Amino acid sequence: MTVKADEPNPDELLELGISLCRRARWREAIDPLQRAVSLDPSKVAAHYQLGDAYNQTDRLSEALEAYESAVKLQPDHWRALKGIGVILDRLGRPAEATAAYQRAREVQRR
Repeated sequence: MTVKADEPNPDELLELGISLCRRARWREAIDPLQRAVSLDPSKVAAHYQLGDAYNQTDRLSEALEAYESAVKLQPDHWRALKGIGVILDRLGRPAEATAAYQRAREVQRR
């Protein structure tokens, strides 16, 4: 199977999204990260980075969904678990946030 030059590559889209996030260009990072996730839904890093981009642009429900998708794919992804806690805190759900933070700490200790 040959990949055509004009076909989007999920790895390249992910790298672009990560690069934009590192430069705090959160809004610009969303599109390539969304495309990476749609092309390869098994990419944990794309879900996590998308959660960060959504969080930084105050798209909280979408951030929560992206972080939860990362955790479904990789249950020991402590950063995504922490991200869930941050979003739940921002949504005014402190009891659930505390549980998410605790789970992140437990996973990180392993």
